[in-house]
Amino acid sequence: MRRALLITILLMIATFSAIPITSATAPSGNSEETISSPTTWDEDGTLNGTLLIDSGSSLTINSNVSVISGSSITVEEGATLNLNGDVVGAELDSLLRLQSDSSLMFNLGDVAESGTMRIEFDHQIMVDAQFDITVGEVTIDAGEQEFVDFIVPLDGSDIIVDFSTFYSVITHIESVSFAHSGDTVVNYSPKDISYERASLFWISSSFSIDILGSFTMDSATLDGADLNCVGQCSITGSQLTGSAPINIQTDGSLTITDSNIAGSRTDEDIVAHDTAELAYTSSTGTGGDTDAWIRLLSERIIQTNGEDITVHQTGIGYGNYSRYDISNETGIVTIGGSEYSRIIEWMDGEGQVHAETGELTFTVTSGWGTFSTTVAAPQTAYAEINISLPYISIDDIDMEDNFANVNESIGFMLTVSNKGSSEATANIRCYVDGEDVDTAPSTITVTLLPGEVSETPVSWYSYEDGLKIITCKALIPNILESFTDEITNVEGASSQEVSWIYKSEAADAPLLIYGTVVVAILVGLWFYTRNTTYYETELEEEKRYTEEIATESDED
Repeated sequence: MRRALLITILLMIATFSAIPITSATAPSGNSEETISSPTTWDEDGTLNGTLLIDSGSSLTINSNVSVISGSSITVEEGATLNLNGDVVGAELDSLLRLQSDSSLMFNLGDVAESGTMRIEFDHQIMVDAQFDITVGEVTIDAGEQEFVDFIVPLDGSDIIVDFSTFYSVITHIESVSFAHSGDTVVNYSPKDISYERASLFWISSSFSIDILGSFTMDSATLDGADLNCVGQCSITGSQLTGSAPINIQTDGSLTITDSNIAGSRTDEDIVAHDTAELAYTSSTGTGGDTDAWIRLLSERIIQTNGEDITVHQTGIGYGNYSRYDISNETGIVTIGGSEYSRIIEWMDGEGQVHAETGELTFTVTSGWGTFSTTVAAPQTAYAEINISLPYISIDDIDMEDNFANVNESIGFMLTVSNKGSSEATANIRCYVDGEDVDTAPSTITVTLLPGEVSETPVSWYSYEDGLKIITCKALIPNILESFTDEITNVEGASSQEVSWIYKSEAADAPLLIYGTVVVAILVGLWFYTRNTTYYETELEEEKRYTEEIATESDED
């Protein structure tokens, strides 16, 4: 029995632990609160302080929550915030930004026969401005004014206020008020005004929401928030007022569908940073001068393959800029000096999508020629672009002999090729032990197309004897020094060893040889003559001896 009871209790604990914990309303104390389990707010309340939704937990808001200015909500990675109710910041401070042809519409109903309408601006209009305001048949020039007053009917008729301005200073309406009988005043804040060809502008946010995990907003209202999507955000069928711009960080994403954004603190409702993901479908933005969304690069750095490269930019960024820059000593050029030049695509207030069509031309002008590369401007924070260059390779030196006479010349064939991708006219000089030598031509000039090979006959003169090796190398123009390893084989090519001797030494050598041969011949003749004479003498003495013997025999 006890065992069955224990099992029942354990099962009940397990069951209840799986049920989401519901907190009736938001914490109203000025404190730091952490949500560490599934939580739902079903009752209206006030959020005052710092709220952290811990990883692995969630908060669902189904009620109306008022957020005290300066409060914050942080959704950690792995946590979720679901907004199905209304979250409204306190102390909202909006303005209505005017265009040259803006219109305002009011109808207070039948409250009085007439009254005074006052339009207050955020600054005093300059005296020489063209700033005409028309209500019915009355037109007032607002030059040198901080506000204007009109007598208007308050009997249920529509009140239309038309602006016709030519004024370089951005102008906002701070408020519109109506005063009538009994000292009754009806005030309209900018967010309560109906308008055409104007836009709401929020000076600051009331509170912040940082999404590192995930955020869903469905058929909800969000007013006065600074919404930052580092993780994943999804907004459907909702109204955001004074909660722009929504920032989507590089690794974050935002899907917004059938929703409306009214009022932004900047010139755009949504800012997608770098490679952030954005899906904007069937939604409307603040309009007017305020873009529905932009894609903003954090920087625009181009790494080239050398310094002092001229970079001509055209059609860059939101402003369609054109300008010249030069790569620095590390080969870097920055084309995103301003925010406008870092905006690469955007949807304007009328719902039209635009994209940058920028182009970059990289150029180096040198003694070898002008080398140029043109590409579409990379739409990334960092890119590498190498200018097209030649590669002058000194391939071979083929000497006509291994011996040469001092003060005379010896010929050789110099083979040079262009292994690069650009045509070049290169100058080549020759050296012995690093010192210039006398050649004809003194500076060898070759013009080569990519892939072309040239053979040039060259004469080499030396004024000293000895064993020498000649080396030929390309002369690098100063402006191309940073490209040296990319445009030539810096070691060049070297010949075989050549023996240089004086001509008189060469002439004396055959005479010595000839003299030696003559002497050898004379010595040989001398030995031959001597041996022949000796032999003949021996024969005569032998003959004489024989005859003497024969005579003696006859006498006997």
